[in-house]
Amino acid sequence: MEDNETGFNLETPKVGIIRGVLAKDIEIVGEKVVNLRICARPYRNTYSVAQLRTIKDVIEKYGSGKVHMSPRHNLEVPEVKQKELDNALKDLYIAGLFPGGAGTSVRNIFTCPDWCSKSLRPVQEIGMMVSTNFGDKDMHNKVTISFAGCYNSCSRPHNSDIGIIAIGRVEELPGKKCPEDCLDCIKSCSFEAIEKVDGDIRINEKCIYCCKCVEACGHNKLKVTETGFKVLIGGREGSKVVFGTTYADFVNEFEVLEIVDRALSNYESKARLKPGDRKKKERLGDVANRLGLESFMT
Repeated sequence: MEDNETGFNLETPKVGIIRGVLAKDIEIVGEKVVNLRICARPYRNTYSVAQLRTIKDVIEKYGSGKVHMSPRHNLEVPEVKQKELDNALKDLYIAGLFPGGAGTSVRNIFTCPDWCSKSLRPVQEIGMMVSTNFGDKDMHNKVTISFAGCYNSCSRPHNSDIGIIAIGRVEELPGKKCPEDCLDCIKSCSFEAIEKVDGDIRINEKCIYCCKCVEACGHNKLKVTETGFKVLIGGREGSKVVFGTTYADFVNEFEVLEIVDRALSNYESKARLKPGDRKKKERLGDVANRLGLESFMT
């Protein structure tokens, strides 16, 4: 298909393959119908009014009037008429929506919103940087990357191949005493990381840097003195849930980019076929577990 007025050019489909579009983003469910997975590029986990209107028009004109938002913020448009696929892709392309986010690749980057009141550090910008550099990159198996602005981890970084969580270091302000009967910060900590000694607050080695104690303190005894990112490697969801292992604490945005780049490069060079499988290779976490995290990242 060619459109000289707009310069849009997309090869027409043939049986079994949608040319001009990565096959992993198109599911052929019949001779005349396909399911299409799309996402915003550059990455966004929010969609504009104009994009939502385009989606509405596309699903009504070319599909079955239905759209699904996947857990990673992809939009899945089922039952698109195959003969109308080029037109649907063109309308989506104009709105900044592209096929993507599926198959053996770096899946759509997942972040929580920057406007959340719990956020210790914004993550959408760094998420966009990772998406720009690594999004949809072909890999041996699917790779998920998630960013969370706080330890509530609504974006599920613990169960991603690479998970990044904003953390903060808490200190007690000198010269301030807590009321003797106040235990608010202690009660807020699920990890027994806070103790009270002679009226002073002590934070011990069990602290995970979530900073919930600061929010709970009503007497300005505690403050966040430093923020950064914790990086987890090797998590996964599915039938076999695995929590990622901590690789680094209190790294900055540029260090996160370097770690992600190194993890993906090492995965590409060190992955093997899955035991008993002649085609499919290990997940990133399988490689890190087989080699040991330090050896995997070296």
